[in-house]
Amino acid sequence: MRSRLSHIASLGVLFSIAVLASAGCSKKEDAATPGKDSAAKPASMDSAKLSAAPATASAISGAAAEGQKIFYSTSYGRIKSACASCHTDGQPTTKDTRLRVGHTLVGVRNRTSAWNGEFKADALEKNAYGATMCAVMYLHKGDDIATVMPKNDIDALNAYYDAIKGNSGALRTDLKIDWVTKPKVHEKDKFDEKAANAAAKVILRLPGDPTAGKEVFSTTCAYCHAFHEKKVGPALDKAFEEPLMGARAIRAGSDAMPFYTKDLLSDQQIADIIAYIQQELGK
Repeated sequence: MRSRLSHIASLGVLFSIAVLASAGCSKKEDAATPGKDSAAKPASMDSAKLSAAPATASAISGAAAEGQKIFYSTSYGRIKSACASCHTDGQPTTKDTRLRVGHTLVGVRNRTSAWNGEFKADALEKNAYGATMCAVMYLHKGDDIATVMPKNDIDALNAYYDAIKGNSGALRTDLKIDWVTKPKVHEKDKFDEKAANAAAKVILRLPGDPTAGKEVFSTTCAYCHAFHEKKVGPALDKAFEEPLMGARAIRAGSDAMPFYTKDLLSDQQIADIIAYIQQELGK
């Protein structure tokens, strides 16, 4: 679960393509007008519908059921995204073709650290294995990690993690997040601009294939972005200023838009996405 630059300063795009974190992107969600942006639609469930489609699980009740509601809610913070927008829980609802920006939360209770060591020992349960950070960064629920989520909500998410721990696709060991630079939680936090720009330049040296990019876009960016309408994130005709910032936003994140690590989205896939966006926008 994961920045805050100025709202997708350039490509406010793709969260994010995230939703999390982005998840991610603008502070409000509007439905796209039918007939427009038909070039690449999400191949599966739209994040706006997640809260209405909780996973069907056997014997999930009590605190775990409350945690499941939080996991699928797109109204928990000011950004209309959900945990399920960025992470799978191994339930039927998240077994789709969407390329989520975050790793699975099945088996998260087996980990001894989260967010590359940001949370360890007792801090893991107290922060629902990093959910508090995501609530600040990607949902814009509040600014203080220590108080952004009520204890009852944290306990409920932990109970849900327990309920899904036997689902398929579990990560049984600690996860090393291969980020380009540590994401910003608050505006005052340090962010390695040089590293982020360098990663974007490497991506843009690759020849992008807009046809391949259209397909990848439909399983990533299209859940949060349309070309001419605002969704979870801003319309790309306004947010996409130039390729460098677009590639950087996807790889390093931007404001409420989470970042894609290389094990989830390759440099070539991002180059293809950028080529597709440029083609659609005539840039």
